[in-house]
Amino acid sequence: MTLNSTHTCTIESVAYGGDGVARIDGCVVFVPNALPGEQVIIRITQCKKTFARAHLLGISTPSPHRIDPCCRIYDMGVLTRVPGCVYDHVAYPMEVLIKQQQLKSFFRHIPHEHTIFHPPVASPKSLHYRNKITLHTEITPCGSMKLGYREEPSHRVVDIPACPLAHPAINEALHAMRLSGDLKNLVKNGDDLIFRYTLHDGVIWRNSKGATSPGCPAYLTVQSPVGELIVPHSGFYQVNRRIAELLFAFTAQIFEERPDCAEILDLYCGVGVFGLTCMKHGGRCLTGVESGRASIAAAKENASTHGIPAKFHVHALGLEPLRLHDWLINPTQTTLIIDPPREGIDRNVAEAIAESAIPRIFYVSCDPATLTRDLQIILSKGSRRISQVRLFDMFPRTARFETFVEIIS
Repeated sequence: MTLNSTHTCTIESVAYGGDGVARIDGCVVFVPNALPGEQVIIRITQCKKTFARAHLLGISTPSPHRIDPCCRIYDMGVLTRVPGCVYDHVAYPMEVLIKQQQLKSFFRHIPHEHTIFHPPVASPKSLHYRNKITLHTEITPCGSMKLGYREEPSHRVVDIPACPLAHPAINEALHAMRLSGDLKNLVKNGDDLIFRYTLHDGVIWRNSKGATSPGCPAYLTVQSPVGELIVPHSGFYQVNRRIAELLFAFTAQIFEERPDCAEILDLYCGVGVFGLTCMKHGGRCLTGVESGRASIAAAKENASTHGIPAKFHVHALGLEPLRLHDWLINPTQTTLIIDPPREGIDRNVAEAIAESAIPRIFYVSCDPATLTRDLQIILSKGSRRISQVRLFDMFPRTARFETFVEIIS
């Protein structure tokens, strides 16, 4: 196998990230846009010691799950996939099944003999579900401005007239902004432009320099199982409201099964939604920890508004000395909730959790690689095991998904 050589092969599976996987003379070959079972014609574009990458030239035997692409736009006159929408060519139920298989493969190096892998939870909507998008800017040599997503691996900005994943209200606001001619006054080359939508506030935007849309409130109002919550306009909240509600409901259901672990420590708590939801379902007391001051202020207000007793602390987990036991009242009666950013948790946080007496942990993750890395540390001490795992497809048509894991001792 050499660079630019062509081959016919059969796709065996789909790797995390969306590339089809084939084997030629014992070498793994990654083929974008290909599906399991398809016989394809490929051209080798990159050769490494242990793998190769290829371009899909043709499909001799298409998968019955292949569909007409649903996330395409015209870029420089060519119909192009929206960057990041790696599964826009596969029927949505099959996409969810592929992701479930990928999730299980991440656990192959972690003991999970008695682990329950629940059926995956599909998103009620596979398009137009995002309540937040981040667009990048790039000035072309001729002086025009592109506003869109970055194409891998070049990082070139692909201009996006409308995002097929964004809530329709965001696309309407983006269209109006482009028509107004104000775009060059709002962002400069290299800036980001972030749009958010809530039912209460409609569409707001802010740029990477801190400027916001006229009348943008400091805090947005979002719907949750607890009731209305406030969120800083620059703070984190789940981007897919309908699948998030299913995730919150499942978490509450699992929480109720262990009344002996009714005290809650919620790390990376954001505005408090997981902890507050569990408090509504039998929680005895709640302590939340988060690095963002605005988010902690919102969490305190959310707890007060809904009459939920809770304490919240500003602490940069992984950057400041860890005070895990300072936040625990009765460690052996505690459920620990962890919902970190994509980077996962810092090693010293994972080690502190591993050495603690906490008998029950909920880990919610949007990256299976950092999730399983952290689980290996958490499971390295004591007699903990993974009880159950469930995939929630928070990000349809993209490579990513959300995972709920329960760890018990």
